[in-house]
Amino acid sequence: MADCPCGLKSEYEKCCGRYIEKGAKAPTAEALIRSRYSAYATGKAEYIVKTALYPPDIEDLYAFMKEIEFYSLTVLQKKGGGVLDKKGTVEFAARYVKDGKDAKLHEISKFVRKRGEWLYDESGSRIVE
Repeated sequence: MADCPCGLKSEYEKCCGRYIEKGAKAPTAEALIRSRYSAYATGKAEYIVKTALYPPDIEDLYAFMKEIEFYSLTVLQKKGGGVLDKKGTVEFAARYVKDGKDAKLHEISKFVRKRGEWLYDESGSRIVE
């Protein structure tokens, strides 16, 4: 069994795969960011759309995924986003390759819980340099 792309040193099926492939709901904002990262890393655009408060265009997402190869995720800090919270913030750094060059995405992501499900709120998130 393959390790999960999210970096938690667990098998994909027991880690983010249970959310992406099996439809379980991520219990925390951190679990959602890790599973969304894993979806980007494995080309699962439908999961990205499903877990966004403001879903992106799936065709644009597939095109983006063809250009980028994610290979590392580091969660830097989190605030809120627990099993009883309604909002949360997760700061992370994701490493990727684009056009043969190494790059990093450093973002402070906002999350909201709607009807018992965590969703990524792009409008409240920001990229950090």
